[in-house]
Amino acid sequence: MAKVTNNQAWDNIFNDLDIVNIIISKGYFDISADEIKSRDGKEARLMTKIDHKEHLPLVMKKNSLSILAIENGLYRIAKNSPFIDIEEEIKCPIQIIEQARGIITINPLDIKSESSALDIAKISGMLDIVFNEKTDLTIRGRLRGDLSFSIGRVDYNIQGVQIEVDGGYEGANTVNLIESKIGFRGNMNIRQLLYPELVWKENVKNKKQINSFIFYYHNSIFRFIPFKYINNQFLAIHKDEKAFRFKNLESFSLDNIKRSKQRLVDTSVPFPQANSFDRIHAIFLNTLKEECPTKMSIIIDFDISLDPRQYDYYFNVLKWMKLCEYKSECISITDKGRYLLSLKDYDRMIEFARIIFSEPICFNLLHGLNIEINDIKKYPKMGDSTIKRRSNTIESWIKYFNNFFNRH
Repeated sequence: MAKVTNNQAWDNIFNDLDIVNIIISKGYFDISADEIKSRDGKEARLMTKIDHKEHLPLVMKKNSLSILAIENGLYRIAKNSPFIDIEEEIKCPIQIIEQARGIITINPLDIKSESSALDIAKISGMLDIVFNEKTDLTIRGRLRGDLSFSIGRVDYNIQGVQIEVDGGYEGANTVNLIESKIGFRGNMNIRQLLYPELVWKENVKNKKQINSFIFYYHNSIFRFIPFKYINNQFLAIHKDEKAFRFKNLESFSLDNIKRSKQRLVDTSVPFPQANSFDRIHAIFLNTLKEECPTKMSIIIDFDISLDPRQYDYYFNVLKWMKLCEYKSECISITDKGRYLLSLKDYDRMIEFARIIFSEPICFNLLHGLNIEINDIKKYPKMGDSTIKRRSNTIESWIKYFNNFFNRH
């Protein structure tokens, strides 16, 4: 029997319970974890983990609905959007920070996890600049709490729901909460930001100001974007954003790459068609989070469609570069992949570029040369019309690498 997908399971739930019509008349629909599981046996915690717009089931997208936990094992479906949009372009000046002296256990130029990125930001003094005062790490991890807020005309009275804070920093006047990510995300569920803020506002009782920040470490840049809940609106305050990077004494250019005598990529894998190399890099680093990472356990943390056809584009790039393999359900890092993960960020980017442009098609696109038909034929299901579309991916990567190396 074919496995029931999340979309099919939600369709069955909506049809059986007439959810859309009840929301039209009442404004919302509350559903328990047991009710979710009773139809197709799917776990509610997986069915309701919707951190990004792209993860909404089709029936909710079609009807402009969303779902949020209101109690342990109880969820509210309503016609609203609990997502905050974030701009990818950094418009503020990027401040150059000196590396902390005397620290040898964390390399500021080799960051692979959110916690390491936050620790480096603290040690280097970035957080003092962002928070406008000296602070100490006082909050990290999970707890349960009560809170209330509204989205449009729908009230949410949350009781005993689990929240998680990646880093909470207390100073003389403020408590600063951070939601951190390796790699950029274009949107985020307010649950990750608003829930901790409201719980800690209740805990602190106006003794200190509570501030919330979205923190991204991507392209070797540390970005801190204030989050505000104003008049039932959820906003990323980009005008107050701060960004930092460490000074790098090394210098590299794509012009340094010479034509390779051998391909360092796997031509049995489809030619790349995933335009965001920053996202590819972040997905690669996320393979370190678990002992047996699966495609779904990684992709659920990114603002990418849960349609396998869409997210496979990214994983295929890692396979094409011979950095990952698939063994049963697990993603396995190759020896080459482990080598790249052992490098500092800057050196890893150089190796990425060398692997990619060892492919003659990519090398010719880099230098504005014609693509040879024999090179195209080495790939499955590849023709003249296909390569024209796939060239857009390589051209976006060329722009990405040029920006990265020019900035450093």
